[in-house]
Amino acid sequence: NCTGAWVLTEVMHMQKIFVYGTLLKDCRNYRKYLENHVGHIQSAYVRGTLYSIKNKDYPALLEGNDFIAGEIMEIDDSLCDVLDRLEGFRGDGDLMNEYNKKTVWIYDLDFQPIIKLPVYFYNIQHPEQIHSLNEEIKSGSYRTWLNEHVF
Repeated sequence: NCTGAWVLTEVMHMQKIFVYGTLLKDCRNYRKYLENHVGHIQSAYVRGTLYSIKNKDYPALLEGNDFIAGEIMEIDDSLCDVLDRLEGFRGDGDLMNEYNKKTVWIYDLDFQPIIKLPVYFYNIQHPEQIHSLNEEIKSGSYRTWLNEHVF
């Protein structure tokens, strides 16, 4: 004789991502898309070269050897498609992607590799983006660059 009630609950699956631009904690797209949907946040680095984009307030990450500041975030799995749309990612190898997604090593604050995660890299092969890069962000920090510029 079973007298207990069954309650079905949706299980949230979390996925780790690395962010370095407007999705950083307290930045514009973090507040719009991620706030209240993020678990743990950890400061970290990715290897690359960071650029500003002409007439935009968000950065372009290209392959390179500098350490670019960012954050590892645990997000609800359901947000991955939302972020792909935000980043203009249509699928692997699509020439019209604004950003391509590539799984690369992420480094801790001592510059030691800790985990491989998907990262959005700016697609300079896109015909409308080839000449859109502005200046290199030599600090390697979007947050520092943003604080020095007014939009």
